Amino acid sequence: MYTRGPAECPHTQSAVVVDGEGAGRVLHVCREEKCPIHSTVTRYHLSPKERAVRAKEALAERVEKQSRFETLNAVRRKLPSALSRPDLEMAVLDYFERLGHDNHRRLCRAYGWDEKKTKRPSNAAVDYKSIGAKAICEMSTPDVQRFLIVCALASDLYCPGYNPGQALAKDSNLARTAVRYKVDVSKIAARVRSELTEKKLGAGGSRRRRVAANQP
Repeated sequence: MYTRGPAECPHTQSAVVVDGEGAGRVLHVCREEKCPIHSTVTRYHLSPKERAVRAKEALAERVEKQSRFETLNAVRRKLPSALSRPDLEMAVLDYFERLGHDNHRRLCRAYGWDEKKTKRPSNAAVDYKSIGAKAICEMSTPDVQRFLIVCALASDLYCPGYNPGQALAKDSNLARTAVRYKVDVSKIAARVRSELTEKKLGAGGSRRRRVAANQP
């Protein structure tokens, strides 16, 4: 806290402003928070009315937080061993919404949900979240359960831009789930590589034939 002069209290020390407006100016600073001279002068004290208002606000906050916590525990104790359709759908929709736009897009692609059904301006982004939410509500209960697992695997579809050819990590959810269900990731990668290579070569051959046909 700043003081008017160096002799106001034994805790006052001189300080020099080294930068900005007032550089070079000498200030006198009291460094004792409990200084009997300056603590009562420089600190703001609440009026009785303000203290009463703040106490009321603090109590309301504590009541709300504790009530929500106890409500959650009351619901938790009543949850059945097998989830009902409303509970399952609520949990899946909440999880799905938290995944973010990119994972919404990946899941829509994985399930083949037609994005063209969403009415939107030509310059706006596709509302994948609404498309997915609508599809989830129309799923059967077993399909909703399976969709929950697919949501947990969706983030592993991301390939980092700094190394887009990086292989799927063995400790990723997708790789570990593939092992549990005896899905051969290496075999799939080999097949995809062969198909894409053949497609690329086929496209190159078609271009060469078109060029040759146009030559005199």
